[in-house]
Amino acid sequence: MGIMTKTFGQDSPIQSKNLLSQKNSRSSYPTNQYEINELTHKKQHRSAGSINTTITSARSSIGLVTTFPLHRPRSANWRQGSIVDPKQMALIEFSLPIHSNNSYRRRSVAICNSISEPKENPLIIRDSTLPCLLSFSLTYLKNCQLKVQLHSIQSLPVNLHLQQLTIKIKLSPDGKEKSVHIKSSIQHDTIFEGDHSVLFSNISFEKLSERILTMSIYGKDQAKKTIHLGHVGKIHFNQVSKLQVDNQVNFMHEVEKTKHSSVEVLVSLAKTDDQLMRVDLQRIKGLKIDQKRLDAKFYLQILLLDRHRPLSVKQTKFFGLNSSNLTLDEHFDFNVLSYNSNNFDRLMLMINLYSNSNSINAYKCVARVKLASSLFCSGNGIVHWQQFQARGSFSMWHTLNKEQH
Repeated sequence: MGIMTKTFGQDSPIQSKNLLSQKNSRSSYPTNQYEINELTHKKQHRSAGSINTTITSARSSIGLVTTFPLHRPRSANWRQGSIVDPKQMALIEFSLPIHSNNSYRRRSVAICNSISEPKENPLIIRDSTLPCLLSFSLTYLKNCQLKVQLHSIQSLPVNLHLQQLTIKIKLSPDGKEKSVHIKSSIQHDTIFEGDHSVLFSNISFEKLSERILTMSIYGKDQAKKTIHLGHVGKIHFNQVSKLQVDNQVNFMHEVEKTKHSSVEVLVSLAKTDDQLMRVDLQRIKGLKIDQKRLDAKFYLQILLLDRHRPLSVKQTKFFGLNSSNLTLDEHFDFNVLSYNSNNFDRLMLMINLYSNSNSINAYKCVARVKLASSLFCSGNGIVHWQQFQARGSFSMWHTLNKEQH
C-alpha cells in the first residue's frame, strides 16, 4: 500500500481559500462522473505499485507537497457486483460422494400418521383442569390371587407437599384390608417408583364378581400431620368386563370426599347415530327450599369428558328454586364421531348442580353425579353407562353427591 505524505507550510488566507474551493468542486461532481474518472485512472495506472503526483503550480507556490496513491489497491477477496453468474453456475458439475457400502446419507423426516392419539404417558396427563386422580391396576393371577398395583397420583393441590402417602385397600365382603406406604416426597404429579402392590389370596375367580373394592388415601405433610385426601370406590367386580386371568386392567379414578345428597335427577341417554349422543334431563326432585331466599335459582351443567379431561360443556336454563320437584325437559346433543366401540369407554358424562341459594350473586356447585365405565368412576353411573351401550338408550334416576370439606 502506498504512503501518503503531506507537508504544510505556513497557512495563509489565500491557501485556505484555494483548498476549500478545490474540495467543494471535487465533492460537487455527480456520482456517475466521479466513478467514470476513477475507472479511467484505474486503466492508466493498473501496473503501477504506487504513484507520486506533483501537485499543481498553485499548490507548489505555497509550499504544499503531497504524495499519495490515487487508487487503493484491491485485495484478493475484493469483488464488485453479484457473485452469482447463472451461466457459470450452469456449467458446474455436481455429484454425490460414493461410499464404500454404496449407500447414501439421507435426512430423517418425521411423519405423523395420526393426531387422534397423542403419544403421552398414560399415568401422568398434565392438565390444570384435572381433579386429583389415582392410577392403579387390577390383575387376577392363576394362583387365585388378586393383585392391586398402584402407579401414580396426580393433580394434588400445588401447596400440598407430602412426605408419605398411605393407601388402605379393602376387599368386601371378606373384610380384608391391606395398606401400601409410600415414603417419598409426594408433590403435584408423582409416579410411584418401584413395586407398590398388594395381593389378596384365596380368591376364587367364579366368586370374584361378588367382591367390592374400596380405597382410602391419607398423607403426612412436613409437620407429620395426617391428612385425609379422599377415597376411591366402590368398584364392583361384576361391572369390570375386561377382568380376565393374567389380564391387567388399568383404572384412573378421582380421589374424592363425597356423601349422598337428597337431590335426584332423571337422566336419559340415547345414541341417535354414529355421530351424536343425546342427553335428556327430564325431572329433578329433592331440592331444598330456603324460605328466606325464595328468589334463589339453579341450573344444571353437563360435561362430556375424555379420561377426566373436558371436551364439551352444555348448560340448562335457569330455574327458580321455589319447588322441590320440577320438570326440566332439557335436551343436549354431543358429538362422539371420533369414538368407536374400542375407545368409547374413555368418555364420561358429569352433571353438576349449581345454585345461588347460599350466596347473593355467585353460583356454586353443590352436588354432582358421573356416568361412565368402571375404569373411570364408580356408583350407579356405571350401571347406566353399561345399559346405554348395550341397548342404545336408557333412562335412570341418579342421586347426586355433594362434596365434603
